[in-house]
Amino acid sequence: MNRRLRLSLSALALAACSSNANTPPAATDAAVTDALSAADVPVDTGEPPPPMACRAGTPWDRSTPAFREVTADWGLSELTAKRMSTADLDNDGYSDLIAWNDVVNTRTDFSRPVTGWLVRVLMNRPREGGAPGRRFVEATRESNFLALRDGTTTRGRLVTAVAFADVDNDGDLDAYTGTIPTAMPTATQDPDPGDRGTILLNDGHGVFSLGPESDATPGPDDAPQTIGAVFNDQNLDGHIDLLVGYHSATFGLPIGQQSQMFRGAGDGRFTDVTDAVGMTLESTSGSLLTVTNNRPLYGISACDVNNDGRLDVIGAAYGRQFNLLMTSQGDSFRDESEASGVGGDDNRDFSDNQTYRCYCAAMPGRCPATVPAVSAGFTCGGRGTWNPSVDERPWRLNGNTFSIACGDVDNDGDIDLYTGEIAHPDVGANSDRAELLLNDTAAGGPTRFRRPGRMATGLVTPSGGGDEGVLSNAMFDFDNDGRLDIWAGGSDYPNQYGWLFVQGADGRFAEVSRAAGIRHMCPLGVAWADFDHDGDMDMVVGTSTARTCGAAWMGRSAVRVYENVASEANWTTIRLVGRGVGGANRAAIGARVRVTTGAVTQTRDVQGNWGLAGLATELPVHVGLGQSCTIDRIEVRWPDARNTVETFTDVRANYGLEIVQGSGRVRYLR
Repeated sequence: MNRRLRLSLSALALAACSSNANTPPAATDAAVTDALSAADVPVDTGEPPPPMACRAGTPWDRSTPAFREVTADWGLSELTAKRMSTADLDNDGYSDLIAWNDVVNTRTDFSRPVTGWLVRVLMNRPREGGAPGRRFVEATRESNFLALRDGTTTRGRLVTAVAFADVDNDGDLDAYTGTIPTAMPTATQDPDPGDRGTILLNDGHGVFSLGPESDATPGPDDAPQTIGAVFNDQNLDGHIDLLVGYHSATFGLPIGQQSQMFRGAGDGRFTDVTDAVGMTLESTSGSLLTVTNNRPLYGISACDVNNDGRLDVIGAAYGRQFNLLMTSQGDSFRDESEASGVGGDDNRDFSDNQTYRCYCAAMPGRCPATVPAVSAGFTCGGRGTWNPSVDERPWRLNGNTFSIACGDVDNDGDIDLYTGEIAHPDVGANSDRAELLLNDTAAGGPTRFRRPGRMATGLVTPSGGGDEGVLSNAMFDFDNDGRLDIWAGGSDYPNQYGWLFVQGADGRFAEVSRAAGIRHMCPLGVAWADFDHDGDMDMVVGTSTARTCGAAWMGRSAVRVYENVASEANWTTIRLVGRGVGGANRAAIGARVRVTTGAVTQTRDVQGNWGLAGLATELPVHVGLGQSCTIDRIEVRWPDARNTVETFTDVRANYGLEIVQGSGRVRYLR
């Protein structure tokens, strides 16, 4: 952390070249770029630019680790947690940490030692006494993050999923927390405490108060199974809206609970507009055949996949059902799940499914004679029985998806996807594996993704021939070379790790977790951020103790902090601030940033939480710049009703930047 050049230049404004333009909501990015290509006009702020801070640009060559485990240095040696999220809670510019264990129906008991609390809020603070570096400091009770409506202070609210955004446009990040209540607990589980979805409003210093009750805060008689949530501005009115994804009311049922879209009023109140915007799906058995059913989701994301300036809804479906893609049409959504290729791959051959082979062995007249015999070592009946009326239908021939990450992997200006899946070898090849989906959507055309295949991309998650799974995932440039890399967080099956794939200059990926020093067994929740402000992305990883993972970690959901020490390549981070009502939401969620250095333009979106339980990175977008010490051009498309675009030229690298909508300037923060 201390090996890098640091320059403290708070509040120094750039004498940048800037322009802004308005385009109609339906304008494509290509049209916006063409209209602005000759519109960059210098703006003289009267202040000099900061010193050049050029680095050698030496790429990480795998000869030394890219990450260093520094858990003790950050004060987290005793922390146990399965799930992670991150956000700047106290508005000091540093990303803080929320870590939790989701135990059925169980609230945090504040009478226990702090190491036994189920939910922890940890602030990123300077070390005491002026010592160099930073640490995470306990702030759970002080933050009031687990407040209860009845005023109880001895226990804290149940939390299973989180999301962050500036709900009331006052300049700080507020929160939503969801739960998975169980109405019929086992003898060893607590009764349902009645905790449900909650809005928390931030006072600007990391202290939260309960937001007003509204449609987004159901009462105890309503028990949605919240698996994830993401804030967005669905109607581009400057107020943050909320998208919440649900699983099934009973695990294993093929019909999921209806996910919901809530429209924000700007004061913490939300109105359910799911039906009004055309997101309502069906809950009948017949809807499975027409693929119009509510899917049991394990993750939910919101990304602009068709370059129209509006966030689209992506649901990660369980039970080998089609994933959900609903593209925003402005005031409504269109279901493009199956046609787009997001729903699943096109492999419909189930002849290698061992349960199907068992069925054929028992009922030989009902199957083709070419169906192979049951493979040696597989016991019929162990995985249930084959039901032709169900298991041979397209809706049962896809994946078990947990998280879908968004990012422009190939630097072609549109958003690609990476799916996280679990798969079992006895089910066969038509059970989708975790893979990359490249965006082939033409301007103004229907949404289309193609799957080049894991062998072609190099994104093969090792499984040793057994069960495999990817529960958490992300796209981020860990080595700052200007190409997005991919994290695939393995599951709790045997021999599953966090797989780190580095992207090469040819666009192929190589798995480097061992060489990178981040071979973490049984990862579950992960938070990505530049926690130490040295220009690269660090990671905090939580651990599962399910199945064989408990023995591997001696029963502890251990947390590990991995500091990035990958390279001396150049970088920038860009914090965007919207105008609020009449412009973009203050957190600028949904903004698109294009950063050009030489012949390469990288695209980044300001994204809220995504995937299982609300995976998170910090809101300022991070861009690796390789050997480039100067940014030729930054283009920001704001998520407002006109898709306003501003551009800035000749910006210096290796600084944190801030751009306030309409200010006409870039501000250097560090």
